[in-house]
Amino acid sequence: MIDKLKNSIWMVLEKIISVFGLIFVNSYVAKYVGPEIFGVMALSLLTFQFVQSISQMGSDVLILKRVSENKNSGVRLLIITLGFVFVLYMTLSIFALLFLTFQHKTNLFFVFALASLIACLFSSLDLVNSYNEALLRAKINVIANVIGLVVALVFRYFISYFKMDFRLLSIPIVLVTLIPFIIKFYLFRCEVSLKKIITYKEVKTYSSYLVISGGSVLLSFIAVALYTRINQFSVSYFIDIKASGIFSVAMTLATAWIFLPNAILSSFYPSVFGDRNNTSVNEKVSNLTVMVVIVSLFIILFFWLFSGYFINKLYGEGFSEANILIMPLSFSAMFAVLSGLMDRFIMKMNGFRFLIKKSFTLLLICIISSVILINMFGVKGAAYSVLITEFSAFTFVNYFFRNASVFRLQKQAFNPLRLYDLAKKIKQRSY
Repeated sequence: MIDKLKNSIWMVLEKIISVFGLIFVNSYVAKYVGPEIFGVMALSLLTFQFVQSISQMGSDVLILKRVSENKNSGVRLLIITLGFVFVLYMTLSIFALLFLTFQHKTNLFFVFALASLIACLFSSLDLVNSYNEALLRAKINVIANVIGLVVALVFRYFISYFKMDFRLLSIPIVLVTLIPFIIKFYLFRCEVSLKKIITYKEVKTYSSYLVISGGSVLLSFIAVALYTRINQFSVSYFIDIKASGIFSVAMTLATAWIFLPNAILSSFYPSVFGDRNNTSVNEKVSNLTVMVVIVSLFIILFFWLFSGYFINKLYGEGFSEANILIMPLSFSAMFAVLSGLMDRFIMKMNGFRFLIKKSFTLLLICIISSVILINMFGVKGAAYSVLITEFSAFTFVNYFFRNASVFRLQKQAFNPLRLYDLAKKIKQRSY
């Protein structure tokens, strides 16, 4: 229990530095370049984050699960997965870059698209991050990520402060992922001999496992990657790039806090995956659900009181419309975290096929709600669409899972006595 809490504290510390650093410097950049160019930057990064989600094939979760169960086996899987991710990412990203260049025939867009391509490549290959989380070594991730962040933020600040060419902002986009990748992979290489542990037979065995296991959830990850980003694309398509920039700012602020519940969850996932007692797993997931809701509601209250002030001070009047999007997007963020927890629970219960069906159901809900609501309410409709989709992802869509009762689990979690039981178990250190 103590090790998990220490690991969570390190993860929270890193995310606090990252979030506040990115918010303050990005707000300075956004005020400097304006909503339209900021929208170009956001759309470029969003596109290759989508490619990244597909190319990883859920391997980060597979590695976390495998390392939690068997460290040596997890290391072998990680090493072999790197090659698969690299080939798949580069293949998909070339097509994405050509598409973006064709759609937006400007030098500025191409520069940011290329920078986003490189940045997301290193982020895709940063599978050592999951390895460290599984071994409760979040401290390593913290140090590496903070170094990369600080260097990138210094670059962004000076480029904005001295009003240099917009295109130079592409440099920190790359540095923020490149530097942490180099540090973490170097430390991993110092610990593990890559040449000695991998044989040809093992390559075949683990490659087959990756293709079968990763392939079985690939469609699910494609659908998830689409429905979590489709509203941003829809805003730029149905309205304009400027509105996309405003929506991006609102989404950044509304989701900035989810590092806190996610850090807590990440530290407990190895315990959930490694537990072979289904009753114990249900209890752990139920308790984690309560913890996420409590933390989230306090933060959402803070946003409700002060979001308008922060937007005007940090981003300026050009982004004032983002204020009306904060509340629905904040609740959406809470449901997204809870949905992610439910997905991990379903994976634990071997519900990979169900997750594929769930993801495409949510994609359909998102597309329909996005098209209807954006045309009816403009950029506000995009926020409502996100809320409807994430609420559905956490609640009724999961109730069709037959291997375990998600409804019963959630009913147990929101029992008024659950808070008392959770506090007692934490005190006894039996959780």
